[in-house]
Amino acid sequence: MTNELIGSDNPLTTEQRDVLAIVLDLIVPASTDGRRPSAADVDVLGHIRATESGTLDNLGAELDRLDAEARERHGEGFASLDREMRRALVDDIRAAEPSFMRNLAIQTVTCYYQDDRVLEAIGLEARPPFPKGYEVPSGDLTLLDPVRKRGRVWREA
Repeated sequence: MTNELIGSDNPLTTEQRDVLAIVLDLIVPASTDGRRPSAADVDVLGHIRATESGTLDNLGAELDRLDAEARERHGEGFASLDREMRRALVDDIRAAEPSFMRNLAIQTVTCYYQDDRVLEAIGLEARPPFPKGYEVPSGDLTLLDPVRKRGRVWREA
């Protein structure tokens, strides 16, 4: 997937994009065999822009916060830290205020597993699920009993 943003539309500075790429690589690193790309190699920013504007609104500020925290703790920017220091810092920030990192991780994984390269690397055909569809194995329909017992939970229009 290519980044569909043009330079003037990009809501992040160059430094923020560098920090984002590093964080995305921490969320989903590339496979060691080179078959699966890193999350930094797919258009997560474009996905967020198209689907989750609330995340995009805070993204720049959160990336700046991460960089500022790195400078305060280690005397250098986030991009200059080694991988373990980056991971520890992200873990600390996630523990202190989990909502941003959790939301970014969800958006990242959602985008990542829609990328054709990733689908092919995990053995799926890179195509929409329809019109060909996917084979769904039959299951134990008794698992729906609790839902059926609830009765009607909607009202007629």
